Amino acid sequence: MNRRFVLCFAFLVIDCSNSVSGAPSVAVRAMPEPGWIAVQVDYGKMGPLPEGASIQVQLLGARRLAISRQVERLRPEESTISVVLDVAGLQPGGYLTRTAILSPAGEPIGEPAEMPVTWTGRSQEFQGVRILNNVVWELMRVDKETIDGTRTYLFNSPKRRWVYVAAIAGAAGGPLRLSLDDYGEILSFDNDDTAVKEAMRYLPKGTHELVIDAPASATLDSLVVRSIPELILHELSGLKYYNGIPDIPVLEFYDTYVLNNMNTLIADVRNPTLRPVVEKWRQKGSRVLVNTSAKGVAEGIEYCPPEELVTYISSSTGYTSPLADGTMLDEFSGPCVNCPSYAAALRALKTMPTFKNKLLYFYDTNIEFNDEQARTRLRAVVATDSVIMWERYLGTGWDKFLPHPSEAAARNFLKTEYGLVGMARTCRRFEPQAIEHLAVCFGFFSTPGGHTLSTTPYVNHKVFLDMQFNVVANDPAFWGTYGLMGYHSSYSDEETLRWISRLFRHYGIEGNTQSATNDSYRSSYLSNGDFVDGTVGWSIMPAEQGSIETARLPGLSRLQARYGSSEGDTGLVTTRSVKGPNRITQEIKNLEPGKLYTFRMIACDFNDQAKREKPAVSVKLANVKVLPDKSFATIFPDASFVDVGDQKTWLTYYWYLFRARDQTARVTITDWAADDLAGGPIGQQLIFNYIQVHPYYPTDELMVSTEQ
Repeated sequence: MNRRFVLCFAFLVIDCSNSVSGAPSVAVRAMPEPGWIAVQVDYGKMGPLPEGASIQVQLLGARRLAISRQVERLRPEESTISVVLDVAGLQPGGYLTRTAILSPAGEPIGEPAEMPVTWTGRSQEFQGVRILNNVVWELMRVDKETIDGTRTYLFNSPKRRWVYVAAIAGAAGGPLRLSLDDYGEILSFDNDDTAVKEAMRYLPKGTHELVIDAPASATLDSLVVRSIPELILHELSGLKYYNGIPDIPVLEFYDTYVLNNMNTLIADVRNPTLRPVVEKWRQKGSRVLVNTSAKGVAEGIEYCPPEELVTYISSSTGYTSPLADGTMLDEFSGPCVNCPSYAAALRALKTMPTFKNKLLYFYDTNIEFNDEQARTRLRAVVATDSVIMWERYLGTGWDKFLPHPSEAAARNFLKTEYGLVGMARTCRRFEPQAIEHLAVCFGFFSTPGGHTLSTTPYVNHKVFLDMQFNVVANDPAFWGTYGLMGYHSSYSDEETLRWISRLFRHYGIEGNTQSATNDSYRSSYLSNGDFVDGTVGWSIMPAEQGSIETARLPGLSRLQARYGSSEGDTGLVTTRSVKGPNRITQEIKNLEPGKLYTFRMIACDFNDQAKREKPAVSVKLANVKVLPDKSFATIFPDASFVDVGDQKTWLTYYWYLFRARDQTARVTITDWAADDLAGGPIGQQLIFNYIQVHPYYPTDELMVSTEQ
């Protein structure tokens, strides 16, 4: 197994640590369920390591002979790593780990660190289970069998989770039907039906029965059953439209690009437009939850007795509607005086025949362990098989914790309590089973003017999202995580919603451990898009002296809705001249001919953002093919986010989709509508920033067009 991790533990057997001058600091965990021994290594105090250094972890048995060995390349500018040894077949007993830092030539650097570990053997319920990543496990696989009549397959689900069933029927033979437990038929194939067919169903822990019927004999080319996480999307029908993009109805968009990658939706079942979709969704075994405001959770709120909360929750739409499976309580943040009451209410609801099968999910800005009140609720969630949705709204930049984004800084941040791994460790420390009742909720909102986590022009937000999923899929801190979740589609553009759906499938269904993209974290196509470094990287052509300058406009980042970041407070200011347009230009580099990219920019009046109008601006992209029907310039925010009558500030977002013709192109931006038309008031000052170019995640149709 070739993996890299930052460590937490599941089912701790031994916990030792060692810090010696000249040696790495090491902690060892034995994890019987997946069959791993995980070694957490901190080499930060050893000083700068040479480029190309690596780490070697050996497991030593009798007479100190190495029986397992793993070597991982160390990333520059990082100081911690976890290495996982696959020991599923190892005999129980006492062993020794030896961890050494190696030079590029394979020679030891400093002293090795040795730590004992006791291995009790792999957990019985996971015998025969193939671990694909932290959240996807293969339970059964069948290849090339002829089914004549009825055949029954038994498989074991080691925990209460969702299962994914995929099958391919042979080209010849009669119809084929697959049934699962009490769900009945979940897949069917007619004559000569050879498409891959999939189904997802929730199953309790234990043995389950998959029955295949082929009355006229048929060939089953392949059958796979996987244990997968709950895959939750907030929400059905939400999508940010820009000038008719995407160019299909929203529910058709969901059906085409989204729904096959999820098994649970947040949706307003009272909306008659959604009713047919919700009914069809639940008929195939998928779930629907309804968002309800949490009562009594704000600071300074008064005590609510449990019986009051029982009445409140049981009367919510998620509990009363036959189209809903349960309620999501939105949201819990900080100290919660009523958490014990929620714990008691949750336990009481599970004892009531009318509501025992209804689900209650808690939407948390963070998992609070600071006091007994919060831990009381967490224990009730575990005891009732309920779920905490853990909000991780991580922007590409964050003033508090990620002020200077880089790939190394982002990876280090994701290891902290404010990123991902640190809080997962804390969660396990206070309640070892809590991760099995946790759905990690990734923020993917990406629309300026609504909310955007894509705060940094030079960072590819899609790659940063992939990094977050990759941590949860691979880091032992997240072993056995119950669910993956995305928030939220109403604040997302079509590309990001399709991308998050791809990440659900890549990590949560296919069980991959490697990245879902080869694109770079840092997009090198354009530089200095927020003009933080003045005009470095740009060629400036003022219409007259002093008509182009860089400036700071405090609060502009907030107006652009860059989440948690003030990166957008700087920009380039032009003063429109009667003598001609002010021009700025930069070469776009490192393009791949034929590939699709997006150009993005925000502009507004520097002195008066109250004008709800597009400024007179020209953007020209040379040596590329712009797709005009999939490009736009739009005023934001719009009526989907704000009351137009009350809104005081307006900006314009430019988004152009283009196909590269060569390895380089050029962008030229002016403050005239055209070369011979000012189009706006002379003397008006405009501020430009958020200028960037990134690869576009194409639809299948655009991919075919690109290949042609």
